[in-house]
Amino acid sequence: MPSLQQIILALFSLMIFQSCKTAGEFAETKNDPPELQQLEALFESKTPIPVLYLGSYHMNNPGADAFNLEADDVLANKRQKEIREVIELLKAFKPTKVAIEAGWGDSTITARYQAFLQGNLDLNRTEREQIGFRLAKELGHKTIYPIDVKMAMQDAEVGALIQSNPSQFGPYMAGLEAAGNGVMEVMGKWLKNGTVREMLYNMNHPTVEKIAHEFYFQSFVPITQDENYAGPDMVNTWYQRNIRIFSNLHKVADSPEDRVFVIYGQGHIPLLKHFTEASPYFKNEDVRPYLEK
Repeated sequence: MPSLQQIILALFSLMIFQSCKTAGEFAETKNDPPELQQLEALFESKTPIPVLYLGSYHMNNPGADAFNLEADDVLANKRQKEIREVIELLKAFKPTKVAIEAGWGDSTITARYQAFLQGNLDLNRTEREQIGFRLAKELGHKTIYPIDVKMAMQDAEVGALIQSNPSQFGPYMAGLEAAGNGVMEVMGKWLKNGTVREMLYNMNHPTVEKIAHEFYFQSFVPITQDENYAGPDMVNTWYQRNIRIFSNLHKVADSPEDRVFVIYGQGHIPLLKHFTEASPYFKNEDVRPYLEK
């Protein structure tokens, strides 16, 4: 976990960054070349489509990640009431499309949604159904949009390189283990002591997103030796998967009037937001105001 000093420095840097911007753009100075606005116009979209990302914990405990939160049963009456509260709050975004973490073109997912619309399906414990399906149905959507792309992380070479030089690379893995377990401990307390809404609100805080992204640079990017770039190559696979996921939004959002809601595992959110920020076709909206009572 970042130290208090690191968090303060990050927040201070953000304050400086924001103070340099006016109406969403960097303020001009007398030394700026006059052609800057001309250059910006070449890459601007007149109608960027709003995207609302909700980073979630995996409600069904699939155990698919390096560090896994032990979630309680979302089908329990208490959690079902809390999820209904989240749905009501998210409806204020008025999305025209709901995208979920399921394989692109997976007809079983869209078939399950159709069965749900017809009243012939009991939702499973996944966040994609508990929140994604429910939100889409509440808004009268005729279909759901799976946008995921599965890719192996290619971590075998990383493991081999670590084993070949444990004194050099072992501390990175020890740091990863300590940080990962620490994050799970904090999130476990959030879930145990709070509601689903409060849990999701906390998980989508900028500091949590920063930590989720920093894991890769803290523990894997430094794992390289001579011409063996096993660590950076593994991180590159993570980037590749997420930019492919993001590219699927172009297939989903086919109207300038679209507003896209995306629910995904929280670890994906920092990169998806980064790609959205870089794109002239989409723009980020902060989910936290929608999760406030």
